[in-house]
Amino acid sequence: MLVENVFQKTKLIRFFMKFKLIKTIDLENGMQLNIFDSSRKLAGDRWMVTMIARIEIPVSEVLIQDGQQSKESVNEIKKVLGEKVLFEQKRERIFVDETDKETIFEEVYDIFLNSTLTYLSNEEFPKRYVLKKYREEVEKDSWYH
Repeated sequence: MLVENVFQKTKLIRFFMKFKLIKTIDLENGMQLNIFDSSRKLAGDRWMVTMIARIEIPVSEVLIQDGQQSKESVNEIKKVLGEKVLFEQKRERIFVDETDKETIFEEVYDIFLNSTLTYLSNEEFPKRYVLKKYREEVEKDSWYH
C-alpha cells in the first residue's frame, strides 16, 4: 500500500534526519499543514537548509464529504492507498553559511507559503490529490502486471 510505504520510508528518514516541527497551519479546507525544519550541517560552517511541508489527508473523509464517490469506489481507493495519503514537498538550499541559516529558512518558508498556500487551502485540493495518487498507483500497478 502506498501510504504504508510512505510512512515506513518516513520513519526511516526520521531515523537518519532530525525533524523539528516549526508550525502547524489550519487550512480553510479543514486540513492541517505541518512545516518541519530538517536542516543539517554539511561541513565546517556550511548547512543544508531543508523545509518540509506535510499534510495527512484522510481518504474516506475527503471522498465521502464530496458525495460523488460511491461507497464501493471509496473502499477500492482505500484498498490501494490505505486510510491516509501523505502530501509532502521539500525545499532545500545547500552550502548555506551558518550565520545565514535562520534567515534562509525563513526565506524558503515565506516563498513556499506565498506560492502554494492558496492552492493547498482550496476546498478541492484534498480530493484531487487523493484521486491523483490513486490513478498513479493504479497506473504503476498496470506496468508491473
